[in-house]
Amino acid sequence: MAKNTGADDHAKVKVRVIEFELEGGNATVENSIRQLTTALTNRTVGPKLPPPKTPKELHAGNGAETIEEPENDVLDTQFIENDDAPPAKKPSRPKKAPKPPTYLPELAAKIGAFKDFAKEKAPTTKTKQYLVAAYWLKEHGGNDTVNADKIYTCFKTAGWSTGFNDWAQTFHNLVHTEHMRKTGNTGEFAVNPLGEDAVTKGTDA
Repeated sequence: MAKNTGADDHAKVKVRVIEFELEGGNATVENSIRQLTTALTNRTVGPKLPPPKTPKELHAGNGAETIEEPENDVLDTQFIENDDAPPAKKPSRPKKAPKPPTYLPELAAKIGAFKDFAKEKAPTTKTKQYLVAAYWLKEHGGNDTVNADKIYTCFKTAGWSTGFNDWAQTFHNLVHTEHMRKTGNTGEFAVNPLGEDAVTKGTDA
């Protein structure tokens, strides 16, 4: 018998031949031999092979339920939030400019002579201008302490430039160099002996 050489056919065929010689015409013996032959023939036939499994069934495993692969979903990145992204910064509000000092007309009416004193001393720096104004107000204007409003009024009287906004910073600078000191009243300062020397003796300030 020719053997099938196909790639998918791996079965083997075995043929066994059994011969019986029966002498006589006993119907019972003949029937028994026929049943024996039928039983032997059925036993020689191999078990029925199950149909071959598909590659997907083989991938799922023996006896395991076949799992269908989900279709590729297209992610909509428009709605995916990134937890690692830094929080959006709030727009910073522009800083408000400091409130300009108040011009004091009553003080200005009393310090008319300050204008001549300012011309005599001719301070060239803002710190010296603060000290000249504070010194004159203490010695001639009856004001032991000064604040931004009084200094501003002196600047206007002397004709000095007022083109700046922070009138408190110069006070703090003079306190740091010990030319002035803070008083018990908020925003009030007094000239120190070191500051007086800067006006009367022309020392550095």
